[in-house]
Amino acid sequence: MRLILAILPTMLLVVYGQLIIKWRVAALSGLANPADGPLGRLASYLGDPYILSAYVAALASSMTWMFVVESYPLSLAFPLHIGLTVMAVVVGGIYLFGEPITAPRTLSLSRSQWVGLAMMDAR
Repeated sequence: MRLILAILPTMLLVVYGQLIIKWRVAALSGLANPADGPLGRLASYLGDPYILSAYVAALASSMTWMFVVESYPLSLAFPLHIGLTVMAVVVGGIYLFGEPITAPRTLSLSRSQWVGLAMMDAR
């Protein structure tokens, strides 16, 4: 349980970044001029304050991750972090963006969670 609490700030920052980028890219891509091409769209994305906040969150998550690996083995913390983060991003995508729940997605999520739990139990 302590490991999950230690991972939580990193996980929340990564999830925030993923969901913010999805939201803003979806909003901004509809406003983009097709003549601008991919680089023009990228420039508009990178100038968006919300997307910039996602990059700040990514930097902050790497800083909080340092405290996790300072106290826990990487071979234990990383699989759990990835599993929990993937699950939270998928659930956020479903609830915030109406993304479909499919059998392969559900199977993929449950498999990653079982691996993370097995690694915690093995410790």
